[in-house]
Amino acid sequence: MRTIYIVMLLCLYLSSGAQLYVGAKGGISIPNLKGNSEQSKGYTSRQDIYGGVFASFNITRSLYLQPEINFSPQGGQRKGMQPIPSEAINGISLPPGMKLYADFKSTTILNYLEVPVLAKLVIGNRTRYYVCFGPHISFLLEAKTKTSGSSLLYLDEAGTIPLTEAGSELPPFSFNNTTNIKESIKKVNAGVQGGVGIEYPLGPGSIFIDGRAIIGMVNIQTHPENDGKNKTGSLAVSVGYLIRIR
Repeated sequence: MRTIYIVMLLCLYLSSGAQLYVGAKGGISIPNLKGNSEQSKGYTSRQDIYGGVFASFNITRSLYLQPEINFSPQGGQRKGMQPIPSEAINGISLPPGMKLYADFKSTTILNYLEVPVLAKLVIGNRTRYYVCFGPHISFLLEAKTKTSGSSLLYLDEAGTIPLTEAGSELPPFSFNNTTNIKESIKKVNAGVQGGVGIEYPLGPGSIFIDGRAIIGMVNIQTHPENDGKNKTGSLAVSVGYLIRIR
């Protein structure tokens, strides 16, 4: 929160005497996770809501500085044969270091309060086009894993060697569960983002469409030796409205 206050105060100071716009937006985010270990591979994108508020003030006729506060969902999902998270196999005694695999669906949901500060270059008169780019810092709001489905447990990734007990194959294991993983995820993330958009006058302000790529630059795991190394990333598309207040 201290970072947010500092950014807001700096922008208010720099915007003294400039044209000032405020706006709000909402849309969809398509996040994914990228990693380089067995626990991190195989993620595909998911979909979630995205939105926020912002202020925009001009430095020159075409160049604007735009701080924002956004709700930014991250994460990803994977289906099929995959390593079993340690938190999903409570009640089963395993030798140290043994890995198990199963065929199920796992969705990692990470929600952040995101604070970007963007440079925005605008061209055009009535219909205006823009590109924007800049850094962001994100604060973790929620982190959980939703799993679903049932499967035999296997000793190999190919699913050819089922886990047995006293010589008998164990029954299918249910993965229908939601697990809080907030302690496994760093509280602060950071990265860069950039996008393009179009604005068109409507009423006292302008409606706009914004497309953006959001790239995390920080390994988000607190225990990468167990959970692998992951970085966030997403594509976001939003529609919004901005109005000049000065």
